[in-house]
Amino acid sequence: MDIELLAPGGSYESVIAAFNAGADAVYTGGEMFGARANADNLTTEQLIDAINYAHIHNRKLYLTVNTLLRDDEINEKLYNYILPLYENGLDAVIVQDMGVFNYIRTHFPDLHIHASTQMTIFGKRTAQELKELGATRVVLPRELSLKEIKDIHENVNIEIECFVHGALCYCYSGQCFFSSYIGGRSGNRGRCAQPCRMEYDVIQNEKVLNPGDSKYVLSPKDICTLNILPDIIESGVHSLKIEGRMKKTEYIAGVVSIYRKYIDLYQKNKSGHKVDSRDIDILYNLFNRNGFNESYYKVHNGKEMISLKKPTFRSGNEALTSNIKNKYIGKKLKETFDVKIICKNNKPFTMCANVYGKEITAYGLIPDKAQKRPIDKDTILKQVLKTGDTDFSFNPVFLDLDDGLFLTVGEIKNVRRQLLELIYQEILSSYKRNIYGNSDKDNECVSVIKDNYHGDMCINISVSTYEQLQVAVSKEFINKIYIELQFFDEKGIKIAFDFINENHRQVYIAMPYVSRLKDMDIFLQEYKDTLDNETCIDGFLIRNLEQYYFLHENYPEAEYIFDYNVYSYNGYAKNFYVNNYNVVTTVPAELNLRQLKARKCNNEEFIVYGYMPVMISAGCCIKTTDKCAHNNTVYTLKDSKKNEFVTRCVCKYCYNVMYNCKPLSLFKYEKDIEGLNLKSVRINLTIEKRKETDNILSMAEDAFIRKIPVVADDTTTRGHFNRGVM
Repeated sequence: MDIELLAPGGSYESVIAAFNAGADAVYTGGEMFGARANADNLTTEQLIDAINYAHIHNRKLYLTVNTLLRDDEINEKLYNYILPLYENGLDAVIVQDMGVFNYIRTHFPDLHIHASTQMTIFGKRTAQELKELGATRVVLPRELSLKEIKDIHENVNIEIECFVHGALCYCYSGQCFFSSYIGGRSGNRGRCAQPCRMEYDVIQNEKVLNPGDSKYVLSPKDICTLNILPDIIESGVHSLKIEGRMKKTEYIAGVVSIYRKYIDLYQKNKSGHKVDSRDIDILYNLFNRNGFNESYYKVHNGKEMISLKKPTFRSGNEALTSNIKNKYIGKKLKETFDVKIICKNNKPFTMCANVYGKEITAYGLIPDKAQKRPIDKDTILKQVLKTGDTDFSFNPVFLDLDDGLFLTVGEIKNVRRQLLELIYQEILSSYKRNIYGNSDKDNECVSVIKDNYHGDMCINISVSTYEQLQVAVSKEFINKIYIELQFFDEKGIKIAFDFINENHRQVYIAMPYVSRLKDMDIFLQEYKDTLDNETCIDGFLIRNLEQYYFLHENYPEAEYIFDYNVYSYNGYAKNFYVNNYNVVTTVPAELNLRQLKARKCNNEEFIVYGYMPVMISAGCCIKTTDKCAHNNTVYTLKDSKKNEFVTRCVCKYCYNVMYNCKPLSLFKYEKDIEGLNLKSVRINLTIEKRKETDNILSMAEDAFIRKIPVVADDTTTRGHFNRGVM
């Protein structure tokens, strides 16, 4: 298996420097739709130049289109944005949004699509489905272990890309709403404000677990995997990815050069991998956050992965950065070609280059007879070798020169320029593409539900405690009840199902937010008898695609509802899921009312109340600050503004859910919500006690059944219903 070293490029200068330092490929962003909106992103002209530079030197360039897009952005901008890059041979796009994925697959059929880490690809079923849909590569979550990566590699014939160096998010990629909810800057739109890098008190039972200078509990150290590169490669990873599009060019070039060294050494001697401590020091000097960790490849989480203290950044090693600049920045790589030069009587002056097995010839004038001083060998060779600031150099391997001929130096230069241009065009021509008949208006989105939904809008509820369930069942207007599997044990689930069925309500399992390799098999073992009772279960609320593919194999007749975090941000994504999977989608959480009307929400479910998760993490602040108790601990994170974020340990599946400091409450907007032609609204209950649950359901009844206006207060939030996100 070939190993690809994939580098970040936050600017045109850093893209070229990364190639110069040894990157096989570079991923970079343009002026739209990239997950680093604040980087010095490339213009279309710069992107085309970078694509050409990559191809001249047998490298690749990938474009980040890894954010969620609205319908108007797809319909009005996406096609014209991609088209010139596609025509000039762009190697791949990195995509998060399933609507964007299918749009590009339709309009740009020869363009490779890499499924972004933002897709939260947990396992082989999702990887296989993405391959069948047209993905050529999956970029896996940083949280997956070597064993999980290997399982995907051994079961799916698709390229795997994984991060090996750089910043580490605390949250599962694609599952973070922290920046979105507290400041309106969405990570799903490329504008994360990084609130995880701030200070927090971890509070349990009114006790601060991290007193003193240990407040950076959500700020992981950077990844450095030099020591375990062979393990990563042998697990099946094809592309070794360096993070850092927001970093300086010197950082990118320096890190790439070190990883290039050890990949080359590994390929020469697979059993002799040994890292020089001086190279670790170089990486440490380039950038670190209180040291490094080796990511989640061999550990699930741990205190040693977290900065805890405020990161101390070195002022910089001037000798190191100067050396990097001299080697890699502001320079060009050179491809060397053998050339033959013919300067003969009565024949045009010619230069021929062997370009990857094909002979390319440039023709000049027929030399004159020399009147005074004939052209000599040294003069010809001197001019031929002057390739200047081009991507090529020449190695003259043959010169056939007749005596007594005269040729101007200008004519030699002219033929040399012609040959350089012919080589340039010859190499790039194999990458060029033509596109026929597909315009940006060919496939504008039409909502899959063409007629408005005229049935009664149902009120559904998800419950996290048996107490909440008891209150929910007592309300006749509640239709579906979702049992949050993550907060019920096996016995509790059976009791809950029996109770719901006795009261003749529809019962659904709300699946965990995380479903890793072992989780789904354990799920089936524990709940198979219960689920096989056809009168017991009506369907599932799905939190990631791996769950859906697994469950649909086993329970094809169940109803499936995709939650808000299985993104259908635009009508293209919604149509894909409904048409292909016959599911109900949940209205996106980051669109405002105007945008929702434009997208159309027919026949969907809409969350109108609940403490919305802002982070789903493999990390655990209890384990970081104290010790793991394996008892589904509930704790609070308090920020510098005294906002308190309740967080729950989901020990069975080993992840944490951090909730927004205020619950979403949209009962006040009943008329606007009913105007969306929804199938149902949902109330998400998490930490609410019996009395509060009863009050919430009374407000829901007033709003949606009795049509009595509900007054909102400062203890709740409207989320993005009015403001939307950047």
